[in-house]
Amino acid sequence: MKTKLSFLALAFAWSGLALTAETLTADTAVFQQADASSPVISQLKRGAPVETVGDAPAGWRRVAITGTFEAFVHSRDISKSLEVREGASMLTAPSKTAPQLSVAQKDDVTEITGLRGDYCQIKVTKRLEGFIALPSMANRPADSTPAIAITQPIAAPAVPVATPASVGRAVPTGNMADLPRLFSGTLVVARRPLLNPNPPYEYQLTDLSGRRFAYVDTKRLVLTNRLESYVDKIVTVTGTVRNTVDGKDLVVVAEAIQVK
Repeated sequence: MKTKLSFLALAFAWSGLALTAETLTADTAVFQQADASSPVISQLKRGAPVETVGDAPAGWRRVAITGTFEAFVHSRDISKSLEVREGASMLTAPSKTAPQLSVAQKDDVTEITGLRGDYCQIKVTKRLEGFIALPSMANRPADSTPAIAITQPIAAPAVPVATPASVGRAVPTGNMADLPRLFSGTLVVARRPLLNPNPPYEYQLTDLSGRRFAYVDTKRLVLTNRLESYVDKIVTVTGTVRNTVDGKDLVVVAEAIQVK
């Protein structure tokens, strides 16, 4: 109980107890649930209009926000076209036990921005509901305050990411697929007699746990050193990303490589 009370105290201090009937007068946290220990889905800036969408527990206000949020989706829920499948769980962390931020819908605008083991880190633009911890605005029904739509996308809070050595960063989608991006990891030989005897590519990038997050297509590489000199070392690869033919894995078409 003491922990919850301390979280609430922090939440009230963060929001500054500072909502007017229409706009915020201080930076204010929007929580996923009416509980200050739940994930923060956005941090609204001072002066941002808010939209009340329904009743809330005492001490809270339920609001709707439209913006771009960070989330994680299991790699099996990424289609061959590198889109999030409809109905997939969008989680707040790369773990099956993480709280769910939302469920993917058909019209969601998503972009894959990284790889975290079995999960893809994404940005999603959509409308979400959350809670603001503020006694003076709590428990108001939706029709008691004029609904004011947020006109500017709200930036999502920073999501901690793994070190570059374990993350394939900035996987593009849509019309950005041909833009080269940076990927970091350990370059290893993909062929393994028992686990992977006939890989589609000779090399792959692995994270700190040794798990593959992408194959590496080396046909475009122009090297001054032998490629073998990069094997079993942490490297940075510049290239574009696409699916393998069977759609089960990602492959980075490498244009440059260097040891970190």
